[in-house]
Amino acid sequence: MKLKILFLIPVILPFFTIAQVAVTYIPFQSLLGVSTNTENRLWLDYKLETNTFFQNLNMELSTKVNIRQSAISNIYLGPGIAFNPINKVSELSVINGYLIDVGIRIKPLVKLKNAQLVFEISPYVNKAFTSGYLRTRLGIAWNFSKQ
Repeated sequence: MKLKILFLIPVILPFFTIAQVAVTYIPFQSLLGVSTNTENRLWLDYKLETNTFFQNLNMELSTKVNIRQSAISNIYLGPGIAFNPINKVSELSVINGYLIDVGIRIKPLVKLKNAQLVFEISPYVNKAFTSGYLRTRLGIAWNFSKQ
């Protein structure tokens, strides 16, 4: 049952936030993200690792808080969890590790404020807290909210 729920999160989440969704693509790490409205003070972010085998289908779910917002950028941070629901089939832990995202969404085009450049620094630690690494991400996003 838990496996089904984890698969349904990225499908159901956008329906609760129609016209309040942001889509992000981070090409260097092959990540596709869906978020609730990133202009809100508090928002949710779901990322799916693409270009991978199903048994390595890594996902992240995190909450974000905009700590500074302006007309041209939003600076945010938030904790998250990395997981792989397919691990359950191999009797492995579904939880891979934990993360904290610190990022900025820059709105460089005055006439297209929904277009955003995304830069994140994301410390990651494995589930056992025995190793980790510092990730950096650069991508593009489109916020479907009405402004």
